Amino acid sequence: MPRVLGIDPGFASLGWALVDIGAGQEFPYKMGVFRTQASVKKRKVLATEDNMRRAQEIAGFLQELIAGEGVKVLCTESMSWPRNASSAAKVALCWGVMASICVRLGMPVVQSTPQQIKKVMCGKRTASKEEVIAALQARYSGLENIVEGVPSSQLEHPYDALAAVVSGLDDSTMKLLRKLS
Repeated sequence: MPRVLGIDPGFASLGWALVDIGAGQEFPYKMGVFRTQASVKKRKVLATEDNMRRAQEIAGFLQELIAGEGVKVLCTESMSWPRNASSAAKVALCWGVMASICVRLGMPVVQSTPQQIKKVMCGKRTASKEEVIAALQARYSGLENIVEGVPSSQLEHPYDALAAVVSGLDDSTMKLLRKLS
């Protein structure tokens, strides 16, 4: 069964979900959060240098996950614009890492806007994080058993990654993947 990687792009907390896609159904396999932290070293480190280090950590994690799990397609929340320039720059760095890896591997990327994800999951574009999580828990029993070491304060990230996969199921790339399984 082909495996899909869902991503909730973030620089400090990147949510991920691995989902096996079959004909007519999908099976969440494993979910988690990959974290990077700003440097706390006493020596002066330029923020841009530290951001490059963190981008490299994300790249290494994604490359290992994709290769180790045999991922065929990446599904993600499309780039949205956070309220401040610093957050937007960090999300853009994460996006650049993901895009670079996918282009290098020839891996398709299926994108859904945050509003599309909420509409698919809950029937309305204004759904809350809690409503999206509840919809996913209703759709798939036992999700709490496949989330790896994520504190409750960070659960929205892997659930958002899984919601990106569900939202992308009607994409032509995903339909083709299902037919080939």
